[in-house]
Amino acid sequence: VCILLVSGVMLYRTFAIFEVRTSQNVIKGTVQDPGNIYFAFYVNDGQEDKIQKEMPNKNYVLDETKSYCGVNGERDEKIKVTLTDEYGIYVTGVTTSRTKCNLYFVSGAFILGKPIKAITSGEGLYEVTHEDVSETTNDTGFKETEFRYAGKDPNNYVTFNDEKWRIIGLVNVMTSEDKVEQRVKIIRKDNFNVVWDTNIKSDWSNASSMKYLNNEYYYGTSDIAIKNDVSRNMIDTVVWNLGGISEDFLLETTAMFYKDERGTKVYEGRKATWQGNVGLMYPSDYGYATMGGNLERNICLEKELFNWNIENEYADCVTYNWLWTKNYDLTITSTNFNDNGVFTTNPTGYVNRDFNTGGSLINLVALYLKSNVKIVNDQSDGSQENPYKLVQI
Repeated sequence: VCILLVSGVMLYRTFAIFEVRTSQNVIKGTVQDPGNIYFAFYVNDGQEDKIQKEMPNKNYVLDETKSYCGVNGERDEKIKVTLTDEYGIYVTGVTTSRTKCNLYFVSGAFILGKPIKAITSGEGLYEVTHEDVSETTNDTGFKETEFRYAGKDPNNYVTFNDEKWRIIGLVNVMTSEDKVEQRVKIIRKDNFNVVWDTNIKSDWSNASSMKYLNNEYYYGTSDIAIKNDVSRNMIDTVVWNLGGISEDFLLETTAMFYKDERGTKVYEGRKATWQGNVGLMYPSDYGYATMGGNLERNICLEKELFNWNIENEYADCVTYNWLWTKNYDLTITSTNFNDNGVFTTNPTGYVNRDFNTGGSLINLVALYLKSNVKIVNDQSDGSQENPYKLVQI
């Protein structure tokens, strides 16, 4: 009797410590049997899987290759469990009470509704952590997490506006509702010539290219433009940061550019933010797109962007960067110490300040997609030959 009593208590505790009742929001969908379902949550910290009582935060996705449900520790192939982009667990195929699901989570993000695992080497999606920056409304000292595609040619292609675009990543941005949220940022694969500002200034909030991109281009009245309302309605209106870069830009790494871009130091009389639909990439977008090649990625991220160059020992920072086009590519970011300095990526790969002379450089148009834009659940894999297809739900 004592043995049975002790065994029963131990068995009960083994299940109960992981119990999540079906009446709670953690389960979304239909569970065929009204009996209890128990969940064990394992979270990989980069080295090993550690068990915990609650689901991890939104910076994780389900590792479906390791996760399984069943009775007595055995996998039941009929039971399917998935994680929705609203971070609810969807379970189908349960026919036996006291079913236990062992769910394994790894770093990653939902990119347009599709769960993508983060990686630490190679081509793909990388987790990027920032210290608290000024786009948040208070100084809480917390760390912000984003996800960026990096590599020579990662599978980040999407069909948008009947053209090929590429996903920069899942980025923190201030929406028109004054909330800091995460949005997928995309950039047009093919570039075209547009004068940054015909008045030879570097004030994006009043620049001629800003007016063109958010009028003729956005409303479809130019030759190269957003072609229809379907595409236009997918574009989110957000607050773009216009923080200027100081004379010490030669010493700035990618993370330093990121912080200054979201800062408040601007040239006299300029605005630190601008609200709109279509813009350009930031220097930090370019920096975070490297995977490092034969160098470790962190070596590139810790090196000044001015010193990236295909002609020196940091060549791999450039050649293993999908945003390097071998052209002079404009960014949205300007200097804070003169009235006509804008930053560009150069053909040999470094980031430099150029003087806006009114001439044309190459523009890579960038924008943010609304949160209800999703990848169509088909067989596309995000490659250039088979880009993701988008739909608004």
